[in-house]
Amino acid sequence: MNKFIYYFLLLYLSSGCISVSVQQRQVVNQFASKTENFASFPEKLLTELADIREARGIYYANSFTDTDTHLNELNAIFNERMNDNKIPGKVKLVFSILDEYAKAFVLLSSDAPFYTQSDLYGRFGVNLESLTAQYNRIDGVNPIPTGVGNLLSESLDFGTRTYLLSQQYKALRKYVSQADTLVSILCDEMVSFLSSKGMGKIIDNEETGVTESFRFYFTKRSPPAIESEKEYIHLMERVEIVKQLQMQTIRAAKNLKIAHKKLTDVMTKKKSLKEIAEDLNNFYKDEEQIRKLLLKIDKK
Repeated sequence: MNKFIYYFLLLYLSSGCISVSVQQRQVVNQFASKTENFASFPEKLLTELADIREARGIYYANSFTDTDTHLNELNAIFNERMNDNKIPGKVKLVFSILDEYAKAFVLLSSDAPFYTQSDLYGRFGVNLESLTAQYNRIDGVNPIPTGVGNLLSESLDFGTRTYLLSQQYKALRKYVSQADTLVSILCDEMVSFLSSKGMGKIIDNEETGVTESFRFYFTKRSPPAIESEKEYIHLMERVEIVKQLQMQTIRAAKNLKIAHKKLTDVMTKKKSLKEIAEDLNNFYKDEEQIRKLLLKIDKK
């Protein structure tokens, strides 16, 4: 987000032309939209690592001229790819819970008529409570507070549009406030996973793996073709993008936790929207940088 947008956000948040409730909902909806699909970023990182592993493995396999050895290497690549699931069960649940929360967050803060979305609130609510219960049954985890999903599953039977909006703001405030501890724990778990020695080892292994696979290939297929040399450089560039994506996602998760807490303070009237503009902007900039990195990956 550039400086112009940031200053516009400050001006907008300090404007007195819009009622506080409407203004809150609009800012919250923008924030919610940025959190939607955020939980998918670490999985995309791991998918890219698996793609790199497959590509450099094919070059290693092509180092062998013997048909049987060549096929055995390709079969090993296939089997590894089929079983390529580096995300622990606990972490997968973290991503799923955060994803369900964000989807409901977007819906609850949208302009869509509240009563027409009651079936979706119910579905998201049940999913959120179910996933939270699964997570809390895992030994040694920091328990996530329950009941956030139940807020979405409450029956909706409202009359006039004015009353409807009033109830939406009330439900939104309660939803964001009650979920803050949940979001905090989920963000901490994401940071812990992405910062772990295991994740660092996976990335380092792919970096050294690319070099070793091509060194062996170049030894057996000398002189190497220009195309293979270009592919080596391309794969090393992809490894660097993964490193950047790892660090950017860690920072974004930390800023998401901070921004959500500040947004909760706004919803409970402890802070003004103007006071938290910088915190929101920090998260928005991180999220934007992640999407730029993902575009580079998509162009591979």
